[in-house]
Amino acid sequence: MAAIRVRLLCAIAAFAACLIGAPASAEELIPGRTYAAGTAVEDRSLGLAFITPQGWAGKFAQDATTKVLVMRSNNIEGEGMAILQTGRSPEQIAAGLAMPVNLGSNVILRTTAPPEVQGSRVVARYQDNVYVGRALAVIGPSGSSVIFFFSGPTRNEAVYAQILEGLAGTTGFAAPIPVTAQAEAPAAAGLEQQWSKLLAGQMLHYFSTYNSGAGGGMASHRVLHLCSDGRFAFGGESSMSMNVPGANASGAGRSGSRGQWRIESPTQTSAVLVLVGDGGSLQRWQVRYDGSKTFLNGQRWSRVPSDACR
Repeated sequence: MAAIRVRLLCAIAAFAACLIGAPASAEELIPGRTYAAGTAVEDRSLGLAFITPQGWAGKFAQDATTKVLVMRSNNIEGEGMAILQTGRSPEQIAAGLAMPVNLGSNVILRTTAPPEVQGSRVVARYQDNVYVGRALAVIGPSGSSVIFFFSGPTRNEAVYAQILEGLAGTTGFAAPIPVTAQAEAPAAAGLEQQWSKLLAGQMLHYFSTYNSGAGGGMASHRVLHLCSDGRFAFGGESSMSMNVPGANASGAGRSGSRGQWRIESPTQTSAVLVLVGDGGSLQRWQVRYDGSKTFLNGQRWSRVPSDACR
Protein backbone atom coordinates (compact mmCIF):
# COMPACT_ATOMS: atom_id res chain seq x y z
CA MET A 1 0.00 0.00 0.00
CA ALA A 2 2.81 2.42 0.92
CA ALA A 3 4.63 1.67 -2.35
CA ILE A 4 1.48 2.34 -4.38
CA ARG A 5 0.93 5.63 -2.60
CA VAL A 6 4.55 6.72 -3.17
CA ARG A 7 4.25 5.95 -6.89
CA LEU A 8 1.02 7.95 -7.09
CA LEU A 9 2.51 11.02 -5.43
CA CYS A 10 5.70 10.78 -7.45
CA ALA A 11 3.72 10.66 -10.69
CA ILE A 12 1.68 13.69 -9.66
CA ALA A 13 4.78 15.58 -8.57
CA ALA A 14 6.60 14.79 -11.82
CA PHE A 15 3.64 15.92 -13.92
CA ALA A 16 3.31 19.10 -11.89
CA ALA A 17 6.99 19.92 -12.10
CA CYS A 18 6.96 19.54 -15.89
CA LEU A 19 3.77 21.49 -16.57
CA ILE A 20 2.94 23.98 -13.85
CA GLY A 21 5.54 23.85 -11.13
CA ALA A 22 3.21 22.46 -8.47
CA PRO A 23 4.53 21.35 -5.05
CA ALA A 24 6.30 18.01 -4.78
CA SER A 25 3.71 16.52 -2.40
CA ALA A 26 -0.08 16.50 -2.35
CA GLU A 27 -2.12 18.37 0.27
CA GLU A 28 -4.98 16.57 2.01
CA LEU A 29 -8.40 18.05 1.25
CA ILE A 30 -9.84 19.55 4.45
CA PRO A 31 -13.32 21.15 4.70
CA GLY A 32 -13.20 24.94 4.69
CA ARG A 33 -9.63 25.15 3.39
CA THR A 34 -8.70 27.06 0.22
CA TYR A 35 -6.11 25.64 -2.21
CA ALA A 36 -4.06 27.78 -4.58
CA ALA A 37 -4.00 27.20 -8.32
CA GLY A 38 -1.62 24.45 -9.38
CA THR A 39 -1.82 22.61 -6.03
CA ALA A 40 -1.68 18.82 -5.90
CA VAL A 41 -4.55 17.75 -3.64
CA GLU A 42 -5.63 14.33 -2.40
CA ASP A 43 -8.27 12.47 -0.45
CA ARG A 44 -6.51 9.55 1.20
CA SER A 45 -9.73 7.90 2.34
CA LEU A 46 -10.81 7.63 -1.32
CA GLY A 47 -7.33 7.01 -2.68
CA LEU A 48 -7.41 9.74 -5.34
CA ALA A 49 -5.44 12.87 -6.13
CA PHE A 50 -5.28 15.55 -8.82
CA ILE A 51 -3.81 19.00 -9.51
CA THR A 52 -5.97 22.13 -9.44
CA PRO A 53 -5.88 24.03 -12.76
CA GLN A 54 -3.49 26.89 -13.29
CA GLY A 55 -5.33 30.14 -12.56
CA TRP A 56 -8.15 28.46 -10.60
CA ALA A 57 -8.14 28.43 -6.79
CA GLY A 58 -10.41 25.98 -4.99
CA LYS A 59 -12.27 25.76 -1.68
CA PHE A 60 -13.25 22.37 -0.28
CA ALA A 61 -16.58 21.59 1.38
CA GLN A 62 -18.03 18.39 2.74
CA ASP A 63 -21.13 17.04 4.42
CA ALA A 64 -22.23 13.50 5.30
CA THR A 65 -22.69 12.47 1.65
CA THR A 66 -20.95 15.02 -0.59
CA LYS A 67 -17.34 16.15 -1.04
CA VAL A 68 -16.80 19.02 -3.47
CA LEU A 69 -13.93 21.33 -4.37
CA VAL A 70 -15.34 24.56 -5.87
CA MET A 71 -12.89 26.35 -8.19
CA ARG A 72 -12.95 29.93 -9.43
CA SER A 73 -10.66 32.11 -11.54
CA ASN A 74 -9.90 35.81 -11.35
CA ASN A 75 -9.39 35.92 -15.12
CA ILE A 76 -11.94 33.56 -16.68
CA GLU A 77 -15.67 33.84 -16.08
CA GLY A 78 -17.28 30.63 -14.89
CA GLU A 79 -17.05 28.09 -12.10
CA GLY A 80 -15.55 24.65 -11.73
CA MET A 81 -16.22 21.77 -9.38
CA ALA A 82 -14.60 18.48 -8.48
CA ILE A 83 -17.09 16.09 -6.85
CA LEU A 84 -15.35 13.23 -5.04
CA GLN A 85 -17.21 9.98 -4.38
CA THR A 86 -16.98 6.20 -4.19
CA GLY A 87 -19.09 3.13 -4.83
CA ARG A 88 -20.68 4.28 -8.11
CA SER A 89 -20.38 2.43 -11.41
CA PRO A 90 -19.82 4.23 -14.74
CA GLU A 91 -23.48 3.61 -15.59
CA GLN A 92 -24.67 5.11 -12.28
CA ILE A 93 -22.45 8.15 -12.80
CA ALA A 94 -23.80 8.57 -16.32
CA ALA A 95 -27.37 8.43 -14.99
CA GLY A 96 -26.54 11.15 -12.47
CA LEU A 97 -24.90 13.32 -15.09
CA ALA A 98 -28.03 13.09 -17.23
CA MET A 99 -29.95 15.17 -14.69
CA PRO A 100 -30.38 18.95 -15.23
CA VAL A 101 -27.86 21.18 -13.46
CA ASN A 102 -29.16 24.15 -11.47
CA LEU A 103 -26.65 26.99 -11.49
CA GLY A 104 -28.88 29.27 -9.43
CA SER A 105 -30.62 32.52 -10.48
CA ASN A 106 -33.06 30.45 -12.58
CA VAL A 107 -30.24 29.13 -14.77
CA ILE A 108 -30.77 25.43 -15.51
CA LEU A 109 -28.51 23.55 -17.91
CA ARG A 110 -29.63 20.34 -19.63
CA THR A 111 -27.62 17.76 -21.47
CA THR A 112 -27.37 18.15 -25.25
CA ALA A 113 -26.94 14.36 -25.63
CA PRO A 114 -26.95 11.37 -23.27
CA PRO A 115 -23.74 11.16 -21.18
CA GLU A 116 -21.23 8.83 -22.81
CA VAL A 117 -19.28 6.11 -20.98
CA GLN A 118 -15.75 5.81 -22.38
CA GLY A 119 -14.06 3.03 -20.43
CA SER A 120 -13.03 4.55 -17.10
CA ARG A 121 -14.40 7.97 -18.12
CA VAL A 122 -17.85 9.47 -18.48
CA VAL A 123 -18.38 12.70 -20.44
CA ALA A 124 -21.38 15.01 -20.71
CA ARG A 125 -22.23 18.40 -22.21
CA TYR A 126 -24.90 20.88 -21.04
CA GLN A 127 -26.31 24.08 -22.48
CA ASP A 128 -29.07 26.70 -22.40
CA ASN A 129 -29.37 29.83 -24.55
CA VAL A 130 -26.54 31.64 -22.72
CA TYR A 131 -24.40 29.19 -20.74
CA VAL A 132 -22.63 25.91 -21.35
CA GLY A 133 -21.42 23.15 -19.05
CA ARG A 134 -18.91 20.34 -19.53
CA ALA A 135 -18.44 17.33 -17.24
CA LEU A 136 -15.77 14.63 -17.21
CA ALA A 137 -15.79 11.83 -14.63
CA VAL A 138 -12.69 9.72 -13.99
CA ILE A 139 -13.18 6.36 -12.25
CA GLY A 140 -10.46 4.47 -10.39
CA PRO A 141 -9.95 0.70 -10.07
CA SER A 142 -11.06 0.63 -6.42
CA GLY A 143 -14.42 2.30 -7.12
CA SER A 144 -13.45 5.86 -6.18
CA SER A 145 -14.21 8.54 -8.74
CA VAL A 146 -14.10 12.28 -9.30
CA ILE A 147 -16.48 14.30 -11.48
CA PHE A 148 -14.96 17.48 -12.89
CA PHE A 149 -17.55 20.04 -14.02
CA PHE A 150 -17.03 23.54 -15.46
CA SER A 151 -19.72 25.95 -16.59
CA GLY A 152 -20.09 29.53 -17.72
CA PRO A 153 -20.61 31.65 -20.86
CA THR A 154 -20.72 29.68 -24.11
CA ARG A 155 -17.72 31.58 -25.45
CA ASN A 156 -15.51 29.86 -22.83
CA GLU A 157 -16.45 26.29 -23.78
CA ALA A 158 -13.11 25.50 -25.41
CA VAL A 159 -11.31 26.71 -22.28
CA TYR A 160 -13.47 24.52 -20.04
CA ALA A 161 -12.84 21.49 -22.26
CA GLN A 162 -9.09 22.05 -22.09
CA ILE A 163 -9.17 22.40 -18.30
CA LEU A 164 -11.14 19.16 -17.95
CA GLU A 165 -8.61 17.21 -19.98
CA GLY A 166 -5.79 18.70 -17.93
CA LEU A 167 -7.49 17.70 -14.68
CA ALA A 168 -8.14 14.18 -15.91
CA GLY A 169 -4.53 13.87 -16.99
CA THR A 170 -3.28 14.68 -13.48
CA THR A 171 -5.75 12.41 -11.69
CA GLY A 172 -4.24 9.36 -10.04
CA PHE A 173 -5.58 6.56 -7.87
CA ALA A 174 -4.12 4.42 -5.10
CA ALA A 175 -5.47 2.05 -2.48
CA PRO A 176 -7.74 4.00 -0.08
CA ILE A 177 -6.27 4.54 3.39
CA PRO A 178 -8.93 4.25 6.13
CA VAL A 179 -8.65 6.84 8.89
CA THR A 180 -8.45 4.03 11.44
CA ALA A 181 -5.64 2.19 9.66
CA GLN A 182 -2.69 4.22 10.90
CA ALA A 183 0.43 2.74 12.42
CA GLU A 184 1.19 3.91 15.93
CA ALA A 185 4.59 4.67 17.44
CA PRO A 186 5.39 4.54 21.16
CA ALA A 187 3.52 7.17 23.18
CA ALA A 188 5.22 10.35 24.25
CA ALA A 189 5.60 10.48 28.01
CA GLY A 190 3.37 13.09 29.62
CA LEU A 191 1.63 14.29 26.45
CA GLU A 192 -1.37 12.00 26.89
CA GLN A 193 -1.84 13.21 30.46
CA GLN A 194 -1.65 16.86 29.41
CA TRP A 195 -4.32 16.43 26.74
CA SER A 196 -6.54 14.34 29.00
CA LYS A 197 -6.39 17.06 31.67
CA LEU A 198 -7.20 19.76 29.09
CA LEU A 199 -10.20 17.95 27.59
CA ALA A 200 -11.73 16.05 30.52
CA GLY A 201 -15.15 17.47 31.47
CA GLN A 202 -15.21 19.74 28.41
CA MET A 203 -17.71 20.28 25.60
CA LEU A 204 -16.31 20.93 22.12
CA HIS A 205 -18.56 22.32 19.43
CA TYR A 206 -18.08 23.24 15.79
CA PHE A 207 -20.38 25.18 13.48
CA SER A 208 -19.83 25.69 9.78
CA THR A 209 -21.71 27.13 6.83
CA TYR A 210 -20.87 27.03 3.16
CA ASN A 211 -22.43 28.54 0.03
CA SER A 212 -21.19 27.26 -3.32
CA GLY A 213 -22.53 30.26 -5.23
CA ALA A 214 -24.12 27.85 -7.70
CA GLY A 215 -27.47 26.97 -6.19
CA GLY A 216 -26.27 24.97 -3.21
CA GLY A 217 -24.93 25.15 0.30
CA MET A 218 -24.30 23.29 3.54
CA ALA A 219 -24.56 23.95 7.27
CA SER A 220 -23.60 21.75 10.18
CA HIS A 221 -23.30 21.93 13.96
CA ARG A 222 -21.44 19.25 15.90
CA VAL A 223 -21.09 18.88 19.68
CA LEU A 224 -18.72 16.54 21.51
CA HIS A 225 -18.88 16.02 25.31
CA LEU A 226 -15.75 14.47 26.85
CA CYS A 227 -16.55 13.43 30.42
CA SER A 228 -13.96 12.95 33.15
CA ASP A 229 -14.97 9.29 33.63
CA GLY A 230 -13.82 8.46 30.08
CA ARG A 231 -17.28 8.55 28.48
CA PHE A 232 -18.16 10.70 25.46
CA ALA A 233 -21.39 11.84 23.81
CA PHE A 234 -21.35 13.14 20.26
CA GLY A 235 -24.21 14.78 18.37
CA GLY A 236 -24.59 16.65 15.12
CA GLU A 237 -27.17 18.37 12.95
CA SER A 238 -26.72 19.16 9.29
CA SER A 239 -28.62 20.53 6.33
CA MET A 240 -27.58 20.39 2.71
CA SER A 241 -28.71 21.67 -0.65
CA MET A 242 -26.35 20.75 -3.45
CA ASN A 243 -27.08 21.18 -7.16
CA VAL A 244 -24.04 19.72 -8.87
CA PRO A 245 -23.75 17.05 -11.57
CA GLY A 246 -24.56 13.63 -10.16
CA ALA A 247 -25.21 15.01 -6.66
CA ASN A 248 -28.43 16.99 -6.84
CA ALA A 249 -29.99 16.63 -3.40
CA SER A 250 -31.31 18.43 -0.38
CA GLY A 251 -32.26 17.46 3.12
CA ALA A 252 -31.43 17.59 6.80
CA GLY A 253 -30.24 15.04 9.32
CA ARG A 254 -29.28 14.43 12.89
CA SER A 255 -26.75 11.92 14.22
CA GLY A 256 -25.33 10.89 17.56
CA SER A 257 -23.15 8.34 19.30
CA ARG A 258 -21.79 7.44 22.75
CA GLY A 259 -18.82 5.50 23.99
CA GLN A 260 -15.34 5.77 25.51
CA TRP A 261 -12.67 8.33 24.72
CA ARG A 262 -8.92 8.43 25.25
CA ILE A 263 -5.81 10.27 24.08
CA GLU A 264 -2.94 8.58 22.26
CA SER A 265 0.45 10.03 21.25
CA PRO A 266 1.67 8.46 17.99
CA THR A 267 4.81 10.66 18.04
CA GLN A 268 6.68 12.82 20.51
CA THR A 269 4.92 15.97 19.27
CA SER A 270 1.43 14.85 18.20
CA ALA A 271 -1.74 13.60 19.85
CA VAL A 272 -4.84 11.78 18.65
CA LEU A 273 -8.31 11.78 20.19
CA VAL A 274 -9.69 8.24 19.97
CA LEU A 275 -13.47 7.71 20.16
CA VAL A 276 -14.65 4.11 20.59
CA GLY A 277 -18.42 3.90 20.15
CA ASP A 278 -20.60 1.55 22.15
CA GLY A 279 -21.38 -0.27 18.92
CA GLY A 280 -17.69 -0.83 18.13
CA SER A 281 -17.11 2.11 15.78
CA LEU A 282 -13.72 3.79 15.94
CA GLN A 283 -12.77 7.38 15.09
CA ARG A 284 -9.34 8.95 15.35
CA TRP A 285 -9.00 12.75 15.24
CA GLN A 286 -5.72 14.64 15.24
CA VAL A 287 -5.76 17.26 18.03
CA ARG A 288 -3.75 20.46 18.39
CA TYR A 289 -3.73 23.32 20.89
CA ASP A 290 -1.97 26.63 20.25
CA GLY A 291 -2.35 28.03 23.75
CA SER A 292 -5.84 29.47 23.27
CA LYS A 293 -7.57 27.52 20.46
CA THR A 294 -8.37 23.82 20.13
CA PHE A 295 -8.22 22.10 16.73
CA LEU A 296 -9.61 18.69 15.68
CA ASN A 297 -8.42 17.44 12.28
CA GLY A 298 -7.33 20.98 11.43
CA GLN A 299 -10.71 22.58 12.27
CA ARG A 300 -11.10 24.95 15.21
CA TRP A 301 -13.61 23.78 17.85
CA SER A 302 -14.81 25.99 20.70
CA ARG A 303 -14.19 24.50 24.16
CA VAL A 304 -16.31 25.17 27.26
CA PRO A 305 -17.22 23.14 30.38
CA SER A 306 -19.67 20.38 29.53
CA ASP A 307 -23.27 20.76 30.65
CA ALA A 308 -23.99 17.06 30.01
CA CYS A 309 -21.26 15.29 32.02
CA ARG A 310 -22.16 14.40 35.63
